[in-house]
Amino acid sequence: MRNIYIILLFFIYHTAAAQDSVVLVKAVGGLNSALQQKDTAVLKKLLHKKLSYGHSNGWIESRQDVMTDLHNGKLVYNSISQSAPNIVIEGKTAAVRAEADIDVALDGKQVKLKLHILQVWVWKDKDKEWKLLSRQSTKI
Repeated sequence: MRNIYIILLFFIYHTAAAQDSVVLVKAVGGLNSALQQKDTAVLKKLLHKKLSYGHSNGWIESRQDVMTDLHNGKLVYNSISQSAPNIVIEGKTAAVRAEADIDVALDGKQVKLKLHILQVWVWKDKDKEWKLLSRQSTKI
């Protein structure tokens, strides 16, 4: 009987972790979509108030910078094509790694980038959702 309880607890733990991954993958996809659609309402939900958003050229933006630059057209994401993410969840923190092809306009200049991206997400119990705390990319 004890073994059945152990197996049941193991199954529940892994099912919960898998559900966390599914919710996180949806958040990552939602972020990409919101960036392309300039959807600041969705970005406000997904971006942590203490966000550090690092670009491959060394430029670092805050949460407000990201939303302002999208709104005023300084940065326009034309398309984001991302590989399936590699996700590691430890407690209420997750590391998401992926490769992406990004077509962006910076100050009106079109740029096509192939990037490796690392995102750090944190789970907010109060909001019942993942928030992007940090992002850094590097050119491939």
